[in-house]
Amino acid sequence: MADRGRVGSLVVGCKSAAQKEWRRQHEGHRERIKSVQPTTDMTAPITMGMNHFRTNLKRERQLEERYMEIDRENAVMLKKMSDALKKPNPYVLKPDTEKPPSLNRQQRKFDLIRITQENHRMLRAIQKTKPVYDVRRWEDNFKKTEVILKNCCAYPVVTRLPRNTSAPSVLMTIESEAPATAAGGSRTSTPKSGREDDRRHVLKEGKRIGDKYYLLEFTTDGRALTISAYDGDSQTTLELVVKEKRHRQLYRELNGDYSLLASKLRVEKDRLLLD
Repeated sequence: MADRGRVGSLVVGCKSAAQKEWRRQHEGHRERIKSVQPTTDMTAPITMGMNHFRTNLKRERQLEERYMEIDRENAVMLKKMSDALKKPNPYVLKPDTEKPPSLNRQQRKFDLIRITQENHRMLRAIQKTKPVYDVRRWEDNFKKTEVILKNCCAYPVVTRLPRNTSAPSVLMTIESEAPATAAGGSRTSTPKSGREDDRRHVLKEGKRIGDKYYLLEFTTDGRALTISAYDGDSQTTLELVVKEKRHRQLYRELNGDYSLLASKLRVEKDRLLLD
């Protein structure tokens, strides 16, 4: 308890009075530091106010002489450039005016006029000539040929159509196998003929398989896929049934494009096979 009122190395009787005295001495010390003067004089000397120190006359005279030299060299260069432009260019070939005149100039002029007149005559003859082929007659003959072709064929005529106008390749959805219940509570079964009517064509196109040309028809009921290939030369039809599991696998691999599936067909020993 003896060192309770000590401030620094001093022993005081009242701590608050000692703190007050210390702050007074510290403020006095700060005021003395602010008013202290340096021992070295850092101000500009009085001689710097003289004119010969503020203006360097020798440097200005040297700059003026340099500018005069540059102007003189520019004037000499400009005179040389103007003299060079006034002189004729030695690298330009002058036209030879001493050549003899052409001996057949008049004849060549007559030949050019004759060729021009002949070209104009041919152009007028081409413009006045009527066409030999009639597009409307071609269209009428094509329509008649289509009618005759439909009357002669036993199967529907399918020509080679572009992909965007051919039959869409759509996988049929599988219907529920739960039998429907009639109003009276009895179950009704779907006849076989009704299932055959549910089959839809997903692709009809002509394609060359091997050395023969076949008319392909792809039909499906949403489960199995039936492929038939008709050969018009031998009047025979080849059929191939793809089961539901294999059908769905091919549909996923080919992204629903049955035309790519048709490219995988091949005929071996009068049998239609799928690679």
